Amino acid sequence: MRSTTSHPALPPLYRKALNTWRPVILYFGNEHCPACEEAAPIFRETAEPYRHHASIYMLNTSEAPRHPDVTGTPTVLFYRDGRLLKKLKGFGNQQKLEADFVAHIGRVRSRHEARKPRHDLAWLRRTLRGLCTVPRARGLVGV
Repeated sequence: MRSTTSHPALPPLYRKALNTWRPVILYFGNEHCPACEEAAPIFRETAEPYRHHASIYMLNTSEAPRHPDVTGTPTVLFYRDGRLLKKLKGFGNQQKLEADFVAHIGRVRSRHEARKPRHDLAWLRRTLRGLCTVPRARGLVGV
């Protein structure tokens, strides 16, 4: 989906946000909207791992300038290189939203992901048991 609005038609706040090399995600909600009250926590939880890989903004429609592509709330707009790639009006569930984030930003690993140890304790004991110290090596060689 390509944007029909050019950058000069957007308010300066949005032009400044879109002037970046990173993907931009704009979430529009309203505090008086029951659907937005349910959608906002889902969006926050889904967007949290991607905050270092994209510029993500949560905007209140009653306080932010009007965006020409937003006709209702909740709405999520995905931008890359200043172009509108996808518009979600009332996203369905967290899995669908997660799939859209992966499609536009890419899969990211959690920074606090526990890594599997490369060696276990049994391996370490076998390795240390086979090591020779200098005096022991001299005794084995016969020097």
